[in-house]
Amino acid sequence: MTDISGPKTQTDYPDRFLSCQEAVEAAFASLADQAVAAGWGEAEVAAALVDVADCHMLSLNTNLETEKMIRDAASRSTIRKT
Repeated sequence: MTDISGPKTQTDYPDRFLSCQEAVEAAFASLADQAVAAGWGEAEVAAALVDVADCHMLSLNTNLETEKMIRDAASRSTIRKT
């Protein structure tokens, strides 16, 4: 498995997103190469990786929305009890 380096600092910095891309690039390429070596076509591997990434982002956003709704409901519940 390819090692992935962490961010330069834990705080935000101008090129943080680019640094993340650079950090995951080798692991991403390795995963794609493994899939092609297993018999999948390069184009279908690329499309599958895009779809998996898209589903992951949608899942993260849905989780954030759900957590916000839970916090809002809990806040309303606390207000009613007082």
